[in-house]
Amino acid sequence: MVRFGPSGNDILFYKQGLKTTIQAQAWVAKLGLSAFEISFGRGIRMSAETAKKIGDEAAKHDIRISAHAPYFINLAKGWTDSETGAFAKSYGYIEKSLLLLKELGGRDLVVHIGSQGDLDRATAVENCRKNLKAVMDKLVTNPGLDFDFRICIETMGRYPAIGNYKEICDLCGVHERVIPTLDFGHINCLMQGGLVKDGAIAEVMDYCMQHAGKEKMQTVHIHFSPIKFGAKGELGHLNLEDSPKQFTPPFEPLAKYIKAKGLTPTIICESADCMAQDAVTLMKIFEKAR
Repeated sequence: MVRFGPSGNDILFYKQGLKTTIQAQAWVAKLGLSAFEISFGRGIRMSAETAKKIGDEAAKHDIRISAHAPYFINLAKGWTDSETGAFAKSYGYIEKSLLLLKELGGRDLVVHIGSQGDLDRATAVENCRKNLKAVMDKLVTNPGLDFDFRICIETMGRYPAIGNYKEICDLCGVHERVIPTLDFGHINCLMQGGLVKDGAIAEVMDYCMQHAGKEKMQTVHIHFSPIKFGAKGELGHLNLEDSPKQFTPPFEPLAKYIKAKGLTPTIICESADCMAQDAVTLMKIFEKAR
C-alpha cells in the first residue's frame, strides 16, 4: 500500500478549530490520507505521554507515523566514539527521537546527516559514513530501542549539506536499517530545476534502485513538495497551486514509476501552509496514473 500524508498540521486544520496533533490523526484519515510525519526539527519538546496518545489515535485510524529528527545533527564532523562532543550530541538527538517514535508506534526516523562546513567534500562524506555506522552500532544494541525502527537519511537541497541522491544511496550501505528519504523538491534544487525534464525522475529512481537496492526502495520514504531555489540551492517551500514550473517536480512520472515497479513507499507532503491538501492532490494524481 502506498501511503500519503502531511508533515504536521496546516492552515486548514487550524481554521477548522482543531489544535493538537492528537486530533490531526482523525482529520487526515477523514481526508483519505494514511500517513503523518511529526517534526522534531527545531527541538524535541513532546512528552512520552503525549506521544503515546498520538500513537494510539493514529493506530485507531490506520495512520502510519514517521518522525523527523532535529536539524542540529551533524555526522560530518571528525569521527569519534567519545561520550562527549559533537558525536554524542548528534547520537543523543537520534536516540531521543527514536524513543518518542517508539511511543508513537512509528518506524521511520528522517535524519539530515550533516554539513560539509570547512571540510573538503570527500572527507565530510567519509566522516558521515564512519559516524553513521557508529551511531547504528549503538542504536541496535540499545535495550530501550527494541522495535523495528529505520533511519531514513534525507537528500538535501543546499550544496554544502551532505546528501545529494548519489551520496545518500551510497551511505545507505552502512547498515540494513538505513534507507533513503528521497526529497524530490530538494533533489530538484540541486539540479537547478532539472527534475522537470522528461525522464529525469525515472533516471533518479533507476539510480536509487540500483545503488540503494530494491529491498530498501520497496518501502522507501519520500518527501514531495515544490521548493524555491537559487544559485546556492533551497530557498523555501511552496505549494502546488502557486509554484512556478521550475520549482515543481512533476509527480505523475514518479507515480507511474512506483506503479510500474510495484513499490509501496510512504509519501509525505511538505508544501507551505497546505501540506494535507496537497497530499490529497498527490494521492489523486497517483490514483489516476497509468
